[in-house]
Amino acid sequence: MVNIQKAAVIGCGFVGSTIAYTLMQKGLFSEMVLLDANKAKAEGEAMDISHGLPFTHAMDIYAGEYEDIADASVVIITAGANQKPGETRLDLVQKNAAIMRSIIKEIKRVNCEGILLIVSNPVDILTEVALRDFRLPRSPDPGSRFRPEMRADRAASAAWPERAADRQSRDRPS
Repeated sequence: MVNIQKAAVIGCGFVGSTIAYTLMQKGLFSEMVLLDANKAKAEGEAMDISHGLPFTHAMDIYAGEYEDIADASVVIITAGANQKPGETRLDLVQKNAAIMRSIIKEIKRVNCEGILLIVSNPVDILTEVALRDFRLPRSPDPGSRFRPEMRADRAASAAWPERAADRQSRDRPS
């Protein structure tokens, strides 16, 4: 059963820790579990973020294991490797895809039914990896499943040149 008051952040680097901090400030959840390949990093982030609790809403923040996310309503994946000097983007994509596959495998193992939000880069490729590993239906733009506002932005962007040309023709003196 999903606990609507529980969120999980997988990956406690710059992006993951910022998301966790923001979730703490917003007070949307009463429980947040942090996971990282480096357990000590997740524990440190949980302790650091917990120091802000006296100034915001009550929340239980802790470093955990995949079993702890089984009932999370939202699972935010920010995990991924940084590009190393001399490493190609293709090498990085393959490395991050392997990381995503290992995370999805664990999420499936604990039978988590929460909403999956992928923030890892490149988001379109890693979203596709997650969709394939979960065996979910494909989408023309897999990243849009998690960013519905982008569809409206793309539609507006596609129509912009035509609208701009119409505006220019109307504004010209006859």
